Amino acid sequence: MHDDDESLELPSKSQRKRDMHALFDLGASMLELSSGQLDKLPLEDSLREAVDTCKNIKQHGARKRQLKLISKLMRDADAEGIRNGIESFKAPQREALAELHAVENWRDRLVSDGDPVLTELIAEYPHADRQQLRQILRNARQEKSPERSKKAKRELFQVIRSLISDAPPQ
Repeated sequence: MHDDDESLELPSKSQRKRDMHALFDLGASMLELSSGQLDKLPLEDSLREAVDTCKNIKQHGARKRQLKLISKLMRDADAEGIRNGIESFKAPQREALAELHAVENWRDRLVSDGDPVLTELIAEYPHADRQQLRQILRNARQEKSPERSKKAKRELFQVIRSLISDAPPQ
């Protein structure tokens, strides 16, 4: 009889709390989704209604109580399916942000270090127009007026962004 009790071991109180906090956070992330995105998630009617209600609540205390209700309702829901659905919505945003950071990094390195970085950029993106990049880079580095320098840096940013987005997948 004692051996059966060990095989049916329940999660610790701390683990149950971590699980509830995870459901609470998942419920909070559902509030950031549009109505169309929520329609694509595997939500029961009561859970969807609770999420819609919570979106309309402005008071902090009431909103927190509603979030607790959402996390309670999620105990019986497909939390993994909901989490995967939310991740699929956020993946394109993360990719776009990563591309933006890459473009900014290239631009900053080009302006600060010049030709060695330009050679590196052209080696990575062989379809780049070397002459155009040199001209824009020269304008960005030589301008004394901060306003004109900003314009050249914006133009350099646009050219690098089109280079990266037009690049064939590696």
